[in-house]
Amino acid sequence: MNPVPRVRPLTPEQLLVIADEVAAVHRVRVRDHALLAGAAAVTSASYLGIPVHRDVRSAAAALSEAIIRLAPLDGANDVLADAAAEILRRINAR
Repeated sequence: MNPVPRVRPLTPEQLLVIADEVAAVHRVRVRDHALLAGAAAVTSASYLGIPVHRDVRSAAAALSEAIIRLAPLDGANDVLADAAAEILRRINAR
């Protein structure tokens, strides 16, 4: 059995930095910091040490969906979702 490759997750602090940049450009604000932290947690989700996401593609898709559904910003959540997913993919491409 091959071990499941680990996805390098986004921390809540990293997602906050991304959100702050999106907020500044789109003139919105973080509506709920707990929701933002919850969205970041999606990238490191596991059960009994077994990662929920098989690869970075699935983690990025789940992150994007979590941001859209949770809507931690008071606008431009679609932009945040796209930016965060792309950054997660790039972090894991190294």
